[in-house]
Amino acid sequence: MDKLSSLLSHWKTNVGEPLVSHSFPVSYVNGRLSLRADTSAWASRLRHSQAELMNELRDDPFFHDLRELYVRVLPERARVPGEKKRQSVSLPSRIPASAAHLIKSVADDILDPALRRSLIRLAGAREKSASAKR
Repeated sequence: MDKLSSLLSHWKTNVGEPLVSHSFPVSYVNGRLSLRADTSAWASRLRHSQAELMNELRDDPFFHDLRELYVRVLPERARVPGEKKRQSVSLPSRIPASAAHLIKSVADDILDPALRRSLIRLAGAREKSASAKR
């Protein structure tokens, strides 16, 4: 059994539901267990119960040197293929058309490419909202 499979097996044995269904171990190196949660709510739950969880895990010889839990939320784009994506609700834009036009014109003069893309996307939200109403 490889290292990651062994880690996953010990995680499932010691943690149980519902945490196992909403989180998984990524690595365990030098006493640091890195976990991924499928939502920020489950990440918060893991962080909140960190002390109890670490005590439970340390009862297993596999985790005898556990000193730290590191919890991150699994990015949306990294989800397992075929896993259902939550439906997002498209809300109408709160940006007036004149503001969207102004944001777009200011974005043209921005040198930072990331900021420029963000501003254009923000201004575009107004256009998407208007076309969705048609």
